[in-house]
Amino acid sequence: MTKTKATTNEIKVAFKKLALDPKNVRKKADQNGIQSLAANIAVNGVLQNLIVRPDVKRGHYLVTGGGRRYRAVEYLIKEGVLTIDYELSCQVRTEEEATELSLAENVMREAMDPADQFRAFKVFADEGTTVEEIAKRFGTTALIVTKRLKLARVSQVLFELFEKGEMELSQLQAFTVSDDHEAQERVWNSLPRHYRNGYDIRRALTDGKIPASDKRIQFIGGLDAVRNAGGIVICDLFSERDGGYVEDVALVEKLVAEKIEATTQEIAAEGWKWVRYQAELDYTAMQAFGREYPKQQQFSNEDQTELGRLQAESDDAATRYNETGNEEDREAFEVADEAIENLQAKYVAEFSGDQKAACGTIISIGYHGELRVERGLIDPADAKAKPATSDKAEEKELDTASHSKALIAELTACKTSVLRMELAKNPDVALAVAVHSMAIKTLYNHSAARDNGTIEISLDSACLESQIKDAGRCKVLDAIERQRESWKSVLPLDPAELWNWCLNVSQMTLLELQAFCVAQTINAIEYGEGYNKTGVDHGNRIGLALGTDVTEHFHPTAENYFSRVKLEIIHQSLVEACGEETAAPVRKMKKKEAAAYAYDKVAGTGWVPSLMTFFDGTPVPEEIIEAAA
Repeated sequence: MTKTKATTNEIKVAFKKLALDPKNVRKKADQNGIQSLAANIAVNGVLQNLIVRPDVKRGHYLVTGGGRRYRAVEYLIKEGVLTIDYELSCQVRTEEEATELSLAENVMREAMDPADQFRAFKVFADEGTTVEEIAKRFGTTALIVTKRLKLARVSQVLFELFEKGEMELSQLQAFTVSDDHEAQERVWNSLPRHYRNGYDIRRALTDGKIPASDKRIQFIGGLDAVRNAGGIVICDLFSERDGGYVEDVALVEKLVAEKIEATTQEIAAEGWKWVRYQAELDYTAMQAFGREYPKQQQFSNEDQTELGRLQAESDDAATRYNETGNEEDREAFEVADEAIENLQAKYVAEFSGDQKAACGTIISIGYHGELRVERGLIDPADAKAKPATSDKAEEKELDTASHSKALIAELTACKTSVLRMELAKNPDVALAVAVHSMAIKTLYNHSAARDNGTIEISLDSACLESQIKDAGRCKVLDAIERQRESWKSVLPLDPAELWNWCLNVSQMTLLELQAFCVAQTINAIEYGEGYNKTGVDHGNRIGLALGTDVTEHFHPTAENYFSRVKLEIIHQSLVEACGEETAAPVRKMKKKEAAAYAYDKVAGTGWVPSLMTFFDGTPVPEEIIEAAA
């Protein structure tokens, strides 16, 4: 049965005689949306009639359809733009129709197509309406208007694809990084369908340009520095961060060089033997240099006495607070602790004149564009003046003296697990290791094997799990166990059949199996007091032969390293990994805070404690030193 359309009466009603209808289905309204609609009404008026029904009071009406328009006018009245006598055009309907009409108006309304919206904004702009005027008229921001105009100005060929639903909005946004329509169309047509995402479109259109995220741009002060120098910046309005690109690479390099030169002159005035700029400076590059550290100034007798008094006061307050929980004791502890920090801050570590005369400084640009200055470096060419012990050996001695026996054993057990896993994958080196071990025991005297090998050819092997805290979470041990299970799956179940199996498999299979078995005999754990020194040294040489990079398997964290060493070691570690400026705040931190801070800063740098690295502690030949120079 078809329902007959009700008679409609259009009338003008003052706002003060209107109220929202309880039967209006829209109960919630976004306040930001109301303000935007109000801004449009202030310019163009209410463009669509309200649907109302008579209220109980004669001459008053309830708004059944048009609640957002009602609220927008109400907002303008509160702001003093309109008065309560402002009249709105209304269509009068009956109470029976109220809910149905309200629902129909909200459900059947179709949002404006984005492409139509972009084109509409462009029409206004082409007629000379400013971005600010368009924003005010439609109750939005100038940035949103600018973005929509940018989208409307993409190649019409591509825009039509967007209108047809053959291109996503994120793809259309990516094309706005270039105003060259031919280039836009060429990129779209040349990219394979599965590479037509926003990232690849941007990359293709900006090839050869420097992005705003580049550390050189960050170093010189961002895109504004390029603009101030007369460079052209291509903005990416749809980037999640400060997006944009610079075409003039030479200009950026010039600005970087000028800032580096000014910094070089400033640091050279400090009295260093040399100052250099190095574009890329990571942990590996730093290993070529020796290092001197600033020396801590000696406390005066008076301050040393005061420091002792404050430390005793701090300890006493901490003890009392732990026993009683008294708030006054906690405050006394904090006051004493702060006084200690202030006193220690008077004695800043400094490089001596002799150190500056023998050492140099490298200037670099950090990952995020910050200036990185590494002071106190010893050039490889100057290593000839040092004792014939490698810098690595010196660092290791320092580490050994500063770490607990348990931590040393754990770190070197982790290092040994990496050696076992890597050697198992390299039959050539494993063969050399096995032959070396057998020959040195068979063809040399007893002491030769004792002093020159790490391999326990009897196939007895140290238990690494017992040395590593939380061994169940060690990924390297897990990888070794998977290797073990893989071999067990191909070997015969009956050990009596193993000999025939060995005779019938390929030589390569035997070499690979030998590699795994030999690898499990490595024992390069450092137990302390010189025990197993031979195994440690030989393990280092095997690691060098394998080209093993421990950083691929071990990452120092607060739990497995930094919380287990002294604050000074945390500081030295950060100096090595990130530089003195990054390390400096550690001196004023509590141990737990410093450990978390260090973990955050070294992540991704490739730094590991020198105990975990592979090096040959034998004297460095003169010709190698000269070659390094």
